[in-house]
Amino acid sequence: MPVNIIGTALIEGTDKIPYYNELKKAFPYVLAISAIKFWSRGATNTWERNLHGKVYILTGATTQGMGTAVALDMARRGAQLIILTRNCDEWSLEWCEDLRASSDNNLIYLEQCDLNDLHEVRKFATKWLDNSPPRRLDGAVVMSGDLEPGLSIPLLPKPVRRSSKDGLEVQIATNFVGVFHLLDLLQPSFKAQPPDRDVRIIVTTCMLQAMGSVNVEDPLWQKANYDSAVKFFASSKLQLSLCMLSLQRRLLKATHKDGRSGKNVTVCLVQPGIMRSTSLRRFVSNGSVLALIFVYSFLLYPLLWLFTKSASRGAQTILHALMTPELEEINWKDEQVKYIVNCTMSKYSRKEFEDVELQDTLYDNTSKQILELEKRMALQRNKQKKAQAKGEGKKRPA
Repeated sequence: MPVNIIGTALIEGTDKIPYYNELKKAFPYVLAISAIKFWSRGATNTWERNLHGKVYILTGATTQGMGTAVALDMARRGAQLIILTRNCDEWSLEWCEDLRASSDNNLIYLEQCDLNDLHEVRKFATKWLDNSPPRRLDGAVVMSGDLEPGLSIPLLPKPVRRSSKDGLEVQIATNFVGVFHLLDLLQPSFKAQPPDRDVRIIVTTCMLQAMGSVNVEDPLWQKANYDSAVKFFASSKLQLSLCMLSLQRRLLKATHKDGRSGKNVTVCLVQPGIMRSTSLRRFVSNGSVLALIFVYSFLLYPLLWLFTKSASRGAQTILHALMTPELEEINWKDEQVKYIVNCTMSKYSRKEFEDVELQDTLYDNTSKQILELEKRMALQRNKQKKAQAKGEGKKRPA
């Protein structure tokens, strides 16, 4: 078809081409839209790595978005995936079966671990560590996140503070506290891996972290007023990123009997870009179904399609971090946590990323307050069990 059109234009002239004038007028607009879309889709991971036999823990993989795209790519490369999910219900089990069938990989398992519940996080980590010899672990890919609707718009529902099972603000609990607790508890597993095993801890973050605040004295934000959902989201991402820098230093300073450096375990922060994700839909619609249908789907979607990434395109930066040889021990030029944006090493913008003392203090205070909160919740659970047992005893016939 294109050959016929070109031949007609050269031999008989452009006047013989149907709708030539209309096509001529539309061509600049089509070219401009194509150029913008090519730019907004972001870079593509160009590294290839065989993941056969490797074992990874994934969070946020059941989103039917970026997380699912990453899990599918890793599964197709032969990786064994331990996918943490909030509920092991009928839907998640069916999703897992579909992933196994799509990837032709049966080494995909679901483990119930709600990051909103510190007790569940500890149960999973304890079960993982309670194995001799230590279980193989080639890395953890953290893609879970929660962006609450937080815009005060007339005629739409007023944003309210949602709490986790431990009473924390849900974004702080999901994006920061739960992930921090999981990786902190899994430190012995990371340190126990052989020195020739390339272990990668990949944590996704967001550009909104530049708007966040660091609450060193109250890192769980238990005493903070809920004045802005965006503030809590941005702060949760910023605090997690700062703690990851401290985690890397702790892994390097670990005492190894065989004298190895510990550089085989690397922590990496990844910013996948703005995607048409569940969180974006929820934020734009402010949690309203009507706004989701009319504002997001009809009014804004053409612009969002043009200027934002799809889920599979956002996954490219995570896959780059997983496969690039730049994070291998032999290629390390320093001991800093790498920040990857659009498949490229980038620099941090906030001054807090240069403050080592702040990062370590934030890490220590977070760990301490999580332990205190766990103790309080354990006492509360025991009281509830006793009250329940007492109530059941009264109901029994004499």
